[in-house]
Amino acid sequence: MKKITIIAEIGINHSGSLALAKKMIKAAKKCGADVAKFQNAYRDDLFQIKSKAYKVAKKFILKDSEYKEIKKYCDKLKIEFMSTPYDFRSVDLLEKLKVKRYKVASADVVDMPLNKKIISTKKPVIISVGMANISEIKKTVNFYKKNKMKKITLLHCVSSYPCSTKSLNLRTMLKLKKVFNLPVGYSDHSIGNDAAIMAVGFGATVIEKHFTINKKLPGADHKISDNPEEFSKLIKAIREAELRLGEEEKKCQPEEEKFIKFARKSITLRHDLKRGDSIKESDIIMKRPGTGLNGQKVIEIIGKKVKKNLSKDYQIKKQDLR
Repeated sequence: MKKITIIAEIGINHSGSLALAKKMIKAAKKCGADVAKFQNAYRDDLFQIKSKAYKVAKKFILKDSEYKEIKKYCDKLKIEFMSTPYDFRSVDLLEKLKVKRYKVASADVVDMPLNKKIISTKKPVIISVGMANISEIKKTVNFYKKNKMKKITLLHCVSSYPCSTKSLNLRTMLKLKKVFNLPVGYSDHSIGNDAAIMAVGFGATVIEKHFTINKKLPGADHKISDNPEEFSKLIKAIREAELRLGEEEKKCQPEEEKFIKFARKSITLRHDLKRGDSIKESDIIMKRPGTGLNGQKVIEIIGKKVKKNLSKDYQIKKQDLR
């Protein structure tokens, strides 16, 4: 089974500081994250100039050269760099940085021009589906498929910061898998790690959690983010949950094999039989150990004749019969 991809969502927690961004990448790598994810946008392309958000965004937007440095640093530490683009120019920048795949924010599920731009890269995409209903998700997924893009992962999340326990709705992951027949994952905006760990049991192939090195840093997302200690515990719990889930195939596990002989029973004679006697159901009893024919073979041996004299408590073998 392929390992779950664990994304440390640094997002805008760097507060526009390249140095802080690097510290967070290094900490995420140390915790065991597979991906360090950011968000990139150009203010003029994302916000109305007169809006309050336009002014605030200046504190969280890094320069192109800084994203280039971040990508280089991620490559050096051998952690995948990923970013959520919010506009066309951001996609162009990420293409220059040669990202492996894209992440679509929940808010942009319905931004078809941006999705078309991402499709043009021909790279795999992870689509967060917070706020969206099934009909909206279908339209976007079909748009990707019509444009010959099938490498899609749907990321269940609830776009509330933090998300309340009653709104987590993790069973939605099962619905997404059933309806779309695509890999699913989970982006966790709740406090604590319980929901993210539970998502493993619902088939998550990707788990994303906000990450910070200090919850007291300024910015809206730090309080809902895991610090390094919490994130390390999350990753350990996810990896253990993966082991517990194992594979879908039902088979005897190697450590069970030694119990077959001890715990199972074999077809055993209740009394002596003479050569040429036909075996009747009343002639047999099931007894341990399980070194002979098991109980599913009973129907096959009833009526068969024995080739030689056999004693009481003897466990019958195929070569004893004719």
